[in-house]
Amino acid sequence: MLFSLIYVILGTIAVIVSFPEYSILGFDYNSTLWFPLVILTFPVNITLFGLVMIDNSFLSIFLLQVIIFLISWFVLYKLILYYHRIKK
Repeated sequence: MLFSLIYVILGTIAVIVSFPEYSILGFDYNSTLWFPLVILTFPVNITLFGLVMIDNSFLSIFLLQVIIFLISWFVLYKLILYYHRIKK
């Protein structure tokens, strides 16, 4: 659960700082870590990039990322259960 939470938060930060008006402690789209972070978190952010292009409100971003977090947590949970079943 913690891994999926960190993964989704990092992806959210990468998408939000993609816009020039949002910079978090000097981290923006010109930073050298921005592009690898976007590539790493692309699976959870593909829908968020589309949403941000249409509606740039924090409430809609938060709601979408909560849904993405729950989905990613469920998928990771099922993968861990599957791995433990195979290992026994």
